[in-house]
Amino acid sequence: PAVPLGDRACAIGRSSEGTGITLKDPRASRRHAVFRRHGSGARVEDLSSNGTFVNGARIEGPKDVGDGDLVRVGDSFVLVRVTTTVPQRDAAIPELLGRHESMRALRHTICAVGPTDAKVLIIGETGTGKELVARAIHDRSERRGRFIAVNCGAITESLAESQLFGHVAGAFTGARGATEGWMRAAEGGTLFLDEIGELPPSLQPKLLRALEERRVVPVGSTEALPLDIRLVSATHRDLLEEVDAGGFRGDLYARLAGYLVYTIPLRERVEDIIPLIRAMLPEDAPPLGADLVGALLAHRFRFNVRELKEIATQLVIDGLGAPRLTLEMIAHRLEQRRPEERPEPRAAPSPQEPEQKHPVPTKPELEALVAK
Repeated sequence: PAVPLGDRACAIGRSSEGTGITLKDPRASRRHAVFRRHGSGARVEDLSSNGTFVNGARIEGPKDVGDGDLVRVGDSFVLVRVTTTVPQRDAAIPELLGRHESMRALRHTICAVGPTDAKVLIIGETGTGKELVARAIHDRSERRGRFIAVNCGAITESLAESQLFGHVAGAFTGARGATEGWMRAAEGGTLFLDEIGELPPSLQPKLLRALEERRVVPVGSTEALPLDIRLVSATHRDLLEEVDAGGFRGDLYARLAGYLVYTIPLRERVEDIIPLIRAMLPEDAPPLGADLVGALLAHRFRFNVRELKEIATQLVIDGLGAPRLTLEMIAHRLEQRRPEERPEPRAAPSPQEPEQKHPVPTKPELEALVAK
């Protein structure tokens, strides 16, 4: 549960006496720790005999905590978030799990842009679910054609034009029959060009022309065929830097970037890690050990949700017959993040909202991630 931290102290333990978070955790004291609002963040004080830990270190006396700090109480964890007083609007997209405000903003954005014909450019690190976002945009559009996903990094340059635009029979050696190409295959639907920054330079002006004219000329043909597609692209690169360096056409970027959507790294939305891995594990999977939970919450996740899926797979296999899923099963896979490397969380931009010209008041919020 998420508990806003107001003017009153917030106790946490097996008996919070209605003033905070009650844990079903035998390793927690009845009143284990207490949080108080302090400045723009909070201050935590240990009341127990077995200690309270902030980012892995046991505290001695009151300790100031801020956004993203992780507090361990027994075998339970509390994440501190400093949030705006205006919550992000949300929307129902079951396939996009997450409680972090960036995920709420992302779901709202998808439902806002989905029914339009705007070209969308999705920007985010590898493994952050860019194709999942593209499919969600397509599903919420009014298009009844197919969703065609193309990895531009896997396109063979010698066959790129044929793969994208199609060809007629006899257009080149080996072209025994005609093919429609990916663009025509998405007619009436959505064409998703993943890793658009990897698109061969020779293909960029041809793609631009097809988008501008809404027509496509198959290889070996002189007839331009009408084209009705919704284009959604994605990249992990900074395409504007690529444009400045001459590696990507600026006019094509302008065509692609009708609407920008950002996917957020998993390490910036720590509160989503445990719900996500639980959703990936079978319902009858053993419970997660506290040390495993703590290690997952501190992991860097350089490959984001894709990496979390791999970890879940190993836990399923190594956890067969075990009473509990333990850190030892995956310790060799985890790269711990030092506290000073903890990133500043950010919310996904929501272009529907006006830019704030004055600072928005903030409030600390405590979220109990695990309660054993």
